[in-house]
Amino acid sequence: MSITIQKTIPASRMLQFNQMVDRWLEEGPIKLATNATITAMDNAGIPKAEQVAIIEDRNIIMKHNMRLGLISEVFAKAIETAVNSFRSGSEAQDEIARLIVTAVGIRQEDHSELVTFTFLTTAEASSFDAAC
Repeated sequence: MSITIQKTIPASRMLQFNQMVDRWLEEGPIKLATNATITAMDNAGIPKAEQVAIIEDRNIIMKHNMRLGLISEVFAKAIETAVNSFRSGSEAQDEIARLIVTAVGIRQEDHSELVTFTFLTTAEASSFDAAC
């Protein structure tokens, strides 16, 4: 049996996060890497339409990874508190990672994000809920 707990990342934090991601993708080292990738694809003769798709896919993956970082930043302390109360060592670390990676976020109309965590035990879910 699994237990789901939903928590919200406030709209202000999500807007700040989205601005940061957009800035990262449009400037600095990531922009330089993008330009180098495009040059390499041009040199390899990859059609422009494929290049666009490759860059879009890469951006989606980068945004997803950054989003996992945001979830970790906002909820890791509560997740760690909950899991470490009932598990230890690598089992606890694996469960903490699983909870962060499998969290499902749904953007709300007000730009906040409703994040659903799926716990394997009621005790951990209750502990997490209380820690947030």
